[in-house]
Amino acid sequence: MVRGITAIGASLFLAIFLAGTSLFAQNGTGSTSPVPPPSSGYNSPAPARPSPVPSPPAAVTASQVNSSMMIPEGFVRRPLMKGETLSGLCRADSACEVILMKVNRIDQRHLSTGRNILVPVDNHKSALYVPVPKVLPDSRGEREIRIFLRRQYFGAYEKGQLSFWGPISSGKKSKRTPPGKFFVNYKQRFKKSIKYDDAPMPFSINFNQGYFLHQQSMPGYPASHGCVRLLEIDAQRLFYWVKLGDPVTLVLEP
Repeated sequence: MVRGITAIGASLFLAIFLAGTSLFAQNGTGSTSPVPPPSSGYNSPAPARPSPVPSPPAAVTASQVNSSMMIPEGFVRRPLMKGETLSGLCRADSACEVILMKVNRIDQRHLSTGRNILVPVDNHKSALYVPVPKVLPDSRGEREIRIFLRRQYFGAYEKGQLSFWGPISSGKKSKRTPPGKFFVNYKQRFKKSIKYDDAPMPFSINFNQGYFLHQQSMPGYPASHGCVRLLEIDAQRLFYWVKLGDPVTLVLEP
């Protein structure tokens, strides 16, 4: 009887021991935390890390655009210093003086202290600067004056090829110069405005009712009552170059 109880106890002890050993082997510890389910037959890939977002490129400022794109070769842009004159800026070089006035669309009277202007530093390169098309694919005749209202320049063309160019000052915001296709109606060397207090209009070229090309103040922006203002040197040259009936075209170029 005693031997039977002893044998049963030994068997029970052995079963408990083996079960505990199996559980320890599966968990790796003596804890009772649940055992993860068996693998489905392949190793699951580790979750992908998000790719770093590249930093946006630095914005290009207006001043950088001006410094890299808007300054023609042969010029520098800088403010006028107190006491500087046209003659002093160009070292009494008349060709340089003309180029400076043309490219900045101003006359000598509008050279004011602090104003940012283009100053020629290489006469050969600056003389090659042309702000208007050299060829007109839609030329209207043997001679044509083409006015570029947005650029504020004109071009004088012979058989579609640029002969010479210069700056303009067209109508201000409240008196815009109208675009269109016109012709030279008449010319008048000495003319005064009937509408605006006998204001002088030297070298006048009429092309559209009360609209003229003529020499007048050049501030560097549209400022007239509708006429197209010119530097004196350009007004005189155009006056003697153009003929009655020649086309005059005013465009709002892109």
